Amino acid sequence: MQEDSAMILLDGDSQWSDNAKVVAHWARFDPSPKQESIPQKVEQQALFIKKDYLCWVYELGKCQINNETLISHLQIFNNLSFWWMTKVAAKSPFLSPGIYQIFKLRVLEKMYLEKGCNGLIYCGNNQLVHQVLRDWCKELGHPYKRISEKKCQIEPEWTGIKRLVFNLPYWLQVLLFLVRKWVMNFRHIRSGNINKKQQSIQDSVTVVTYFPNIDLQKANDGRFYSRYWEKLHQLLDELPFAVNWVWLYSKSGQITYRDSIDIRNKCNQHSPDKYRHFLLEEFFNLKTFIKCISIYLKLYSKGLQLKGVKKFFKFPASKLNFFPMLQHDWNSSLFGKDAMEGIIYSFLFDSMAKAIPAKPWGLFLFENQPYESALISAWKRHQRETKTLAHQHATIRALDFRLLYDPRVFGASEKEKPPMADVLGLNSPDAYRMLRDSKYPIEKIVKIEALRYWSLLGNYGSKKKEKKISGRTLLVLPGQPYHETVFQLNLLHEAACLNGLAGYDKILIKSHNDFPVKAILDTLNPEFKYSLTSKSLDKLWSISDTIYCSNSTTACIEAGYLGLPVIVAGQKDNINLNPLYGFSTVNFVTDIKMLCQELNEPSYLDIPEDYFYLDETFKLWRKLLCSR
Repeated sequence: MQEDSAMILLDGDSQWSDNAKVVAHWARFDPSPKQESIPQKVEQQALFIKKDYLCWVYELGKCQINNETLISHLQIFNNLSFWWMTKVAAKSPFLSPGIYQIFKLRVLEKMYLEKGCNGLIYCGNNQLVHQVLRDWCKELGHPYKRISEKKCQIEPEWTGIKRLVFNLPYWLQVLLFLVRKWVMNFRHIRSGNINKKQQSIQDSVTVVTYFPNIDLQKANDGRFYSRYWEKLHQLLDELPFAVNWVWLYSKSGQITYRDSIDIRNKCNQHSPDKYRHFLLEEFFNLKTFIKCISIYLKLYSKGLQLKGVKKFFKFPASKLNFFPMLQHDWNSSLFGKDAMEGIIYSFLFDSMAKAIPAKPWGLFLFENQPYESALISAWKRHQRETKTLAHQHATIRALDFRLLYDPRVFGASEKEKPPMADVLGLNSPDAYRMLRDSKYPIEKIVKIEALRYWSLLGNYGSKKKEKKISGRTLLVLPGQPYHETVFQLNLLHEAACLNGLAGYDKILIKSHNDFPVKAILDTLNPEFKYSLTSKSLDKLWSISDTIYCSNSTTACIEAGYLGLPVIVAGQKDNINLNPLYGFSTVNFVTDIKMLCQELNEPSYLDIPEDYFYLDETFKLWRKLLCSR
């Protein structure tokens, strides 16, 4: 191979000083002069690659298997294909780290072809990257070589017990998943509870929601009040509907599953003619379990017939096959824990839709996760007069692919379409424009007030302070993803080592009930003194001078709206999931130098006052819920 015509791909700490056509870094954001950064190029081109990726997912669902599409091949109900329950179709950058690797491969492929390279030298030891690039060069007929003193290995996506479990055979993963579900959830539920509640609720609406994240004091008094729905509770009190609340429990430091049952019982005694409360697992019984096992075995059998689908894991007119990057998602969705979890959700919602009414409407939080397809299809099967309403409870991120489709999806036959809510309520002009521009059916979109950001009403710019040079307080807001919080806090630690925190007397880090921030800090042992706080953001804004947010948290919008200077961390080798991606006033901090500059002179985000739909009369929600 002639190195002066080849691309050199550097991974990890690898270096290159000889001749080359192109020298590119696989993971570094800050390369040496005259070298390229693949992550930097992804940041610049992500919106264009997004279109390619959505197109590819659509065409994969349409590929032919035994004279039928992949979507039809995986049908489990007459209006639900399990295709929409798979991680590949879900397109979640939160749960599928391989998506970012595919974006990087797309950038690398374009760069390689545009620069006219002939040959590739990979200086690294990532087994999946090596496998994909080797096979691609073979398809091109170009030379390929790997240079590294380290043995190739697959970089684990998990640590600890998860890493051990996900290396087991898929059938054994399913068995362990079922055992865990039984121990953690199903064994605490008494059968027959549904029929007793059902007697007096033949005409009522249904709201499906995450749980807990609730007001515990009110719950102990028998009043369910969820932070996901905020002021909507008051509106529901006024409306002439009996309401069924169905809780989707997520492991939380706030309440255990067993305690959730006690809370449910208290809430059901408070106003039984107006409100009933259910945990989703109440709709599980032996008959449902047998159905789940039967469908799993059928899905497993169908999955075995799909080995030929691997050849479709490439973009149009491309010879680069990226199947290895999504191999775990694919296999787990058809054979493993994700397959069984999706099936259980499908039958739990099927039983729920049979047992309790949603008349005239059923409402749920919209994130376009797989379980939502199961919920919508169940309502449409068993309650055909029900209007299904989806509520965007947070923000829509430009690079959160879960919420978006290739426009051709909307013109497909009903059998080939993903289950979609009859109405999707959007809480901001920005979200409305994004969905409209994506060709989402405009007749299905309505505007609604932003429940989660109700505290911002009338407070635009209210926390803006005079600039201080010293004696400042820095409020650090970590996110939920482990990797981005580690990156955020590491940057702060390194900035402190360079005296970047000289102007700050106090560092407050908001702890999260469901996330081990303290464990990360104990391991990091940072070069600055800090205090952990669990106070609500409403109480922290007024005592803070600068806000330092992790990449994916939406708190940056709230802080910016209130007039506080905000520093937003970028991502380390991952997709930028910040809701303000694309805002010209946001500088995503990716290295120590940038962070030190921002800490010294933090930026204002210039969030417009009409960023959210906010109206104290709730006229948009009233119109949505009261229209027949």
